[in-house]
This record gives sequence, C-alpha cells and structure tokens, in this order.
Amino acid sequence: MILDVALLALLWGATVIRIPTLWRDSRQRALWAAVCAIALAKTVSFGPIAAELAVPILPHLLGVTSAYFLLRFIALVTHTGVRARQLALLVIVLVALCGLDVLAHGIDTEADLLATEQGWAVVGYWVVLEAYLGTVLVTTSMLFWRISGEAPAGLPRAGLRVTSTGTALVAAYAAIKGSLILVHNLGTHIDFSTVEPIGRTTQTSGLILTIAGLLVPATRRARAAYEAYRSLVVLRPLWKAMRDAFPEVILFTPRRAVIELAGVDDVHLRLYRRVIEIRDGMLALRPYAAPHGPSPAEEAAAIVEALQRRAATNPLAEPGSWAPVGPAMADEVAWLSRVSRGLAGPSRTPTPSGSAR
Repeated sequence: MILDVALLALLWGATVIRIPTLWRDSRQRALWAAVCAIALAKTVSFGPIAAELAVPILPHLLGVTSAYFLLRFIALVTHTGVRARQLALLVIVLVALCGLDVLAHGIDTEADLLATEQGWAVVGYWVVLEAYLGTVLVTTSMLFWRISGEAPAGLPRAGLRVTSTGTALVAAYAAIKGSLILVHNLGTHIDFSTVEPIGRTTQTSGLILTIAGLLVPATRRARAAYEAYRSLVVLRPLWKAMRDAFPEVILFTPRRAVIELAGVDDVHLRLYRRVIEIRDGMLALRPYAAPHGPSPAEEAAAIVEALQRRAATNPLAEPGSWAPVGPAMADEVAWLSRVSRGLAGPSRTPTPSGSAR
C-alpha cells in the first residue's frame, strides 16, 4: 500500500511538473500523455478507488493507451513508424480487449481468482494485453538505453539508464504474467497467490524507476527555471524604475506578460527580455548619470540620482557611464541583480512623468 501511494504521488507529480513541456514540441506532448495515462491507470486500479468503480478492465485500457503514446514518442524520436498504423493497432487492441472481456463475462485480476480455471477468452485477453504492453516497453527500454550513451555523463545519462531499467522491469512483469496465465490454462499449476504479489511489486518498482529517471532532466530544468525566476524577482526594482521612466523599452505588452506567467513561454526568455529592457532604460538614462564608483551600491545610487535629474529635466553636460559587464548573460544577470538589490525602496525612487501605469 505504501509503495502504491508513493507511485501515485510520483506519477501525478511528474504529470504536473511536465505540463509546461506541452508547449515545447510533439515529442514532449506524447511523453506527457503517456505519463498522464499511466497515472490515471494506477489511480483507478488503486484499492479503494477500484472497489468503488468495479471496472477491472479500465486500468488495462488506460495502460494500453499509455503504451500507444510511448510508441508515438519513440516514433517521433527515431523518425520511424506511421501514425495511422500505430493508431489502428491501438484501436484493434482496445476492441479486442473489450470483446474478450465480454466473452469472458468479465476479467478477474485478483490472485485467488487467477488461480482458478480460466477459459480461453481470459487467456486470449491476457496474451493480447501483455504482448502489446511488453513489445512497446521492450522497444522503449532499448531506445532509452541506446540514447543514454549519447547523453552527457552524470545525471542525464544516469536518468536515461534508470528509465531504461524501469521499463525493462515492467516489460518483464508483462511477459512473465502473460506466460504464466497461458501455462496455467494448459494444465500446469501456478501459485498465483505467491507469484502475483511479487509481480506487482516488480511492476510498481519498475514504474517508480521509469518516472524517477524521466524526472531527472525535468528536475534540472525546474531548478534552472527556479533560479531564473528568482533573478526576475531580484531584478524587478531596477526593471520597474526603467519601465516607469521609459515605458517604450518594454518588449511585450502586459497581456503578453500574463500569458508568459502562465508558462507558455520559457522563463529564461522572460529573464533575457528583462535584462534587455533594463539595459535599454539605462542607456536612455545615461545623459543624467553622474560619474560614480565601480561598486553595485554606487551604481544603484547613481541610478536613483539620474532618475531624479530626469524628473527635473536636468541632464548633465558631461555625464558618466554605466559599468561595463559581460560577456555572458549570466554576468549581466549577476551584476544587475546586485545593482537592483542596492536600489532603495519607493521613498527614494521617484516615479517620473511618463509612467507606464
């Protein structure tokens, strides 16, 4: 039960974390759909929820759907496969499972029920299900292992190999379970009460490894996005001063900014734009800037004084210059962040005419 809860938390966490990737490309959308479908499958198969729904076939249909999106992801990565054929195969498998479920008068998934004599409709159901899932998972495992060799050493490579190992475990569970049900129906006694709990633990462990591996690059991107967002917040006082003084430096409308806050555009692009807007504002403010020292605090004080001179329409005959920074964007962000921290609050920063508000 604890392992199942941990898996559900991981699956839904991965589903939510990867939502921003929906706007990236079709490969990421296919991968997100696969994770979301398996999260739904494990949710509806969770004991209390499964007891309320009483539709044992539903998790299997969702699992097959998840496998289809994994197949789409593989096709998009490797530029192989025809979408129409993959979709047709999905429909055939879903129809076959539903038809065999009707013929079998319902599929039993509990270990004690699997141990009873099953008809060939039940065997056919499990063979179709596990063959489709196993084939897709083996293909996925091979793909992730192959491309892991091309990934940078460290976490990216380790994440891909963990994912490959996880999908291989789930594929092994599918193959073994389908084979045992077939062998059992041919007359060999199988103690499903012993085998099934081990198999479910293997499947759950494999899924945890798969999702954990997939989260490695997402976690790295999330950390980078967090750092970029933090820089946006730190730069806001300096950016606001430039925006209020020179509203024409803004590169996108307030409405566009709201859309970007919702995650449509990358936070790194927003940070890049904010740095450009600050630099454009400081360039326009330069005629009012007095010569000053090289520290961030002195530059912040010079900006406040320059804004006051601009408000009074009092440019300098021999203005100073702002500190040269570079060459990398990270250097710009670090320097401007220190300057922004040095800016005083609203009591010392005037709101000149031409405010964007």
